[in-house]
Amino acid sequence: MLPDPALRVPVQSRSQKTRAALIRTASQEFSRHGYAEATAKSIALAANVGTGTFYHYFPDKDAVLREISRARVSYLLEQSAAIEGAPPCDLTLEELVRDGRSRLTRLVTLYVDYHRADRGLHRVLTERRLCDPELDAIMMASEKEAVRRFAAVLERWGNDGDLETTAFMLFSLLEGSVHGHVLGGPIVSDDRFVRGLVEAMLRIALPGPALSLVEEFKP
Repeated sequence: MLPDPALRVPVQSRSQKTRAALIRTASQEFSRHGYAEATAKSIALAANVGTGTFYHYFPDKDAVLREISRARVSYLLEQSAAIEGAPPCDLTLEELVRDGRSRLTRLVTLYVDYHRADRGLHRVLTERRLCDPELDAIMMASEKEAVRRFAAVLERWGNDGDLETTAFMLFSLLEGSVHGHVLGGPIVSDDRFVRGLVEAMLRIALPGPALSLVEEFKP
């Protein structure tokens, strides 16, 4: 995703580095200290610049938090796209199950690693979107795109149900389960969690004739 066009985006290399350093430092401040304690002053101080320099690029800390969110959702969508690509043509049902299981395993692992990489920052983003309509819009747009992509995958796999609704169910299952496992207190190991979630998603995603070939998950 491109930066907010309303923000000052420098063209000179030195200014670009300063702006990038502020974004990077803000991410660390939000992660370590939470939304309330991270301020324009604390971000500037940690980045070794004056508070005025912060305001030269961002009107407030919410603006920089939105930039952080744009970068994060762009990364996740890019990485997901590499996993979701079109499956080979003319797969047998057995091959379809294997292909689906492989792709979903990589996707769930990506989401686990992505959320675990910075739990503190993710908590701030999750909580702050409830108070910031612009931040919520950024995150909602990425979620709608994820649902659209799920629907496209379901169609390629031969699912003949309500693709949009099924895609939304799959995304909600993925996002909600990973939040519970990574941001909350995990009840099972990562291996068991990934295998269990993949098998649950397979049963929702695959067309009826392939379901009988999905092996029973035994933790």
